[in-house]
Amino acid sequence: MGKAHAMAPTLEVIRGGRTLRVVEVGGAGLHIGRGAGHEVHFDDTKVSRDHARLDRRLDGSCFLVDLESRNQTFVNGQLLVPFEPFPLHDGSRIKIVDIEIIFRDHPVEMLEGEKDRTIVLGSIDDMSSQTLATRSLQPSVSFQAVLDVSRALGGADLDEVLGRVLDGLMAVFPRAERGFVLSAEPDETLPLRAVRYRHGVGQAPSLSRSISWQVLQEGRAVLISDASSDARFKDQESVALCVRTALCVPLPGHGGRPVGMVQLDSLGNHGAFTASDLDLMAALAVPIGVALENHRLLKLQATMEAAREIQLALLPKGRPEVPGYGFWECYRPASKVGGDLYDYIKVEVSEADEERWTVTVGDVAGKGMPAALLMASICPEVRHLVRAGVRLPEVLARVNRHVCESGIDARFVTMVMAEIDRISHRITIVDAGHTVPLIRRMGGRVEQVVSEGKGSPLGVLEDEEYGSIVVSLGVGDVVVLYSDGVTEAVDGAGVPYGTARLVEAIKGATGGVESVGETILESVREHTAAISQYDDITIVCFGRNGQE
Repeated sequence: MGKAHAMAPTLEVIRGGRTLRVVEVGGAGLHIGRGAGHEVHFDDTKVSRDHARLDRRLDGSCFLVDLESRNQTFVNGQLLVPFEPFPLHDGSRIKIVDIEIIFRDHPVEMLEGEKDRTIVLGSIDDMSSQTLATRSLQPSVSFQAVLDVSRALGGADLDEVLGRVLDGLMAVFPRAERGFVLSAEPDETLPLRAVRYRHGVGQAPSLSRSISWQVLQEGRAVLISDASSDARFKDQESVALCVRTALCVPLPGHGGRPVGMVQLDSLGNHGAFTASDLDLMAALAVPIGVALENHRLLKLQATMEAAREIQLALLPKGRPEVPGYGFWECYRPASKVGGDLYDYIKVEVSEADEERWTVTVGDVAGKGMPAALLMASICPEVRHLVRAGVRLPEVLARVNRHVCESGIDARFVTMVMAEIDRISHRITIVDAGHTVPLIRRMGGRVEQVVSEGKGSPLGVLEDEEYGSIVVSLGVGDVVVLYSDGVTEAVDGAGVPYGTARLVEAIKGATGGVESVGETILESVREHTAAISQYDDITIVCFGRNGQE
């Protein structure tokens, strides 16, 4: 499955001898304490607001740091010295007042090769609701169980919800000794989201790699027998007692594709799971899967809203007021969050330079939060450099190095910048792999402004050098900067709008800056009338209106 079994370390939070929840240790680590924003939060006055911090280093090693807590922190019985990092290893036990936290570097043991002695006893290939309903031998029991599990699905904290779901499943299946839930994430990781034990706390769960493939990739619910793999069962007195059965069931999302899986384990001396158990478990997995995907969609929606707020905050609040010049823009993202940007920046280095403005249009590869964050890092730097009077080729060179050094894979930015000198009425244009600027002259002729120093997009070649071209503007001349969402907009037959149509639309405009912009926009609308907007559309027009 490639990266599909990559798992980050986890913290298993235990209180009163019972697992409360599992917290994934993502990124650079997390905070533990009473503070509301902490990843491991305890609403207990005995726990300090900022009690401890877990640091995850670049090599994957993890260290716990006590933040001079009031009631101290222990690891494997050893008192931590405040602010001195203490190494954590798989199975390390953290003690904070009456709370125990187990650090698991390998939250689920993946079994393969000789360690994997799994035998499939039965399976369900069709997880549709209709099939599950017809398979049930006891419809009333199944219906009541679904209701009981569904009641546990309410709440904002998904990990706590899934913990309650496992409590419900353990009640429905008295043979179950342990249960756990894994979520299949878009980045192909498979984090442990919840685990429950019938008696106390056990060893980390184990999972057959081949079975996980069947469940997550093929969408099969399986009943398995495993004679030796689980360390938790190795202390039993006989081999017979080491035999376990397990129910491994996909959690189907809205389209039927698994968004995770749930597994229940049973020891042989508590009775083996049956085919009827598999049928019931598969039915119960349906609402759990829907809840998991709904939570993911809500999280994505919140992320998109945050990205949109970032993006809107970066856009200019109004048009420049420059004597003798007019400005017009259209910014239409294809979705809630787009990858385009535009800006109007005034050069502010001295009084002699206050007549200079720079117009910028860019296109960040990708969409959503990654594109918004990249834009958030680029826009302030561009504004700072332009305001400081740095020459435009050097602005692009510096920003390009910044994007390259960020190490963000498959992320680049095309950008065109035009600096207006209101005194000489000359514009300086630099281009980093962007669409070619156009100028509509007073007489109706349209020129493509191709710079000999046109460079590659930002983020492609770290040592790229950029050149510039200088063009004079007369009264009535209009400059058009645009993103590729204009020329690549397609009609019902899949034919792109293209540069030729854009040029003809500009030629057909009878007025000044605003007329040119509105004419382009209407022409694109007519071309794509039967098709939803596929890419972001950004158009910025500016030029001399003679009203000086």
